[in-house]
Amino acid sequence: YFGTVLEHILLQNLCAFYDVGEHNEMRLHGADWNDALDMAWEKGESVAFTCAYAGNLRNIAKTLRQLEEISGSSKIEIAHEMEDLLAGSVELYEDAARKQALLAGYAKKCEHNISGDTIVVRLDQLAANLEGKADWMMKNIRANEWVKDGEDGWFNGYYDNHGRKEGVMDESVRMMLTGQVFAIMSGTATEDQVESICRSADKYLYDQKAGGYRLNTNFHEEKFDLGRMFGFAYGEKENGAVFSHMAVMYSNALYQRGFAKEGNKVLQALLDAAMEFDNSKMYPGLPEYFDNQGRGLYAYLTGAASWYMLTMITEVFGVKGDCGDLKIAPALMLEQYNQDGKAVLKMTFAGRIFEIIFYNKEKKEFDQLKIQKAACDGKALEITAERCTILSKREIQMLSVKETHKIEIELV
Repeated sequence: YFGTVLEHILLQNLCAFYDVGEHNEMRLHGADWNDALDMAWEKGESVAFTCAYAGNLRNIAKTLRQLEEISGSSKIEIAHEMEDLLAGSVELYEDAARKQALLAGYAKKCEHNISGDTIVVRLDQLAANLEGKADWMMKNIRANEWVKDGEDGWFNGYYDNHGRKEGVMDESVRMMLTGQVFAIMSGTATEDQVESICRSADKYLYDQKAGGYRLNTNFHEEKFDLGRMFGFAYGEKENGAVFSHMAVMYSNALYQRGFAKEGNKVLQALLDAAMEFDNSKMYPGLPEYFDNQGRGLYAYLTGAASWYMLTMITEVFGVKGDCGDLKIAPALMLEQYNQDGKAVLKMTFAGRIFEIIFYNKEKKEFDQLKIQKAACDGKALEITAERCTILSKREIQMLSVKETHKIEIELV
C-alpha cells in the first residue's frame, strides 16, 4: 500500500494528538524541538508542541478547504485503519487514558502491515474534524496552562519526569520562551495573552547585554528530570542563553499576530549583538547563541539564519505566496527605510524576478501607514486591505521569466 503525502501528514499530526500524558498534553518523549530536553521519557509532556500541533491541525484544515475550492474535488481516500483517528467526541478528547488506548489500538491494527482497504472522506468533514481537535487543544491549554504573574502571565511549557508543571514549581519565576513562541504562532494565545507574554518576556527574559531574549529564566537547579540542558551553566547553550533559533521564531510569531514593533525589537537585538564585535568576538552573522557577555558561539546556525531571512521577507517586507498569488503586506519600521523613505527587496517568485520598492515619502511610523497605490510594471494592482496588495497567479503567469519586474508600493 502506497499512501499519499496528505495521508502521511494526517498520520503525523493525528497520532501526536492522541499521544498524551496524564495532563492531556503531548508527551515529550526524548525531546521536542530542543534535543536537550531529553530526560523525561516517562511523564514528560510538551505544552509548547501541543500548541504547535494545534496550529498544524488548523493549517491542514485550511489547506483542505482551499484544495476543495481550487480543485473542485470534494472527497479523498485514506487508509481504512485511519478512521479510528478521526474520532470526534469531546468526551474522548478530555480523557487522556482513552486517547492513549485509542492510539494503542490503532498501532495494533497496523502491526507489520495494513489491509490496503480505503475509505472515502469528505474534505469539508475532515477539515471540521481537524478544526474541532485544534480548538479543543487550544481551549484546554488556555484553561490549564496559563501561569499568572499579577495581572500578567505566560504559558507553562513543560511537565517534568515527575509530572510536575515546569512553570509553577516553586516561588521563583520559571519562564521558557519556547512555550510562548508556539502558543503565539499557533493562535493558542489570545491577543490579550500575547500582550501579557510580551510584557513578561521583557521583564524576565530580555537582556540587552547578552543579545536579547534568553531561552529561559534561571531555574537554579540541575533539573535532570527534564533534560541535560540544565547541566550547562546558566547563560550557556540551551540553559538561558540568547538562543538565536528560538528568538527569531519568537519574532516571526509576533509579526504573524500583528505585533510588528515587538517582533522588530527581537530581530534588532540579535543584529546589534552580532555587529558589536567587542562583545560578539565573531564576524557578522547569526551564531547558535550569545552567552552572558554577548559573545557569539557556533558562528553560523543555518536554522536560525533561514528563519531570520524568512521573517524579513515574509513578515517585515510582507511578501509571501498565497495559493499561487503574490501577497504583499509590509510591516517595515520607519528606520528600515533609507533617507529618501524607500526600501527595496529583490527576489524570485514563481520563476519570475521581482524588484519590490516600498515608498514611505512622508516618513511615517508603521502603524500610521496604509497602501495608497500599488503597481507592477506600471499596471495598477488590487489593494485588498489598508496594508495589503495582491499580484494574482494569472497575472504572474503572463509575465516574462527573463526580465526583472518592478512592483512599486506607495504608503501614506
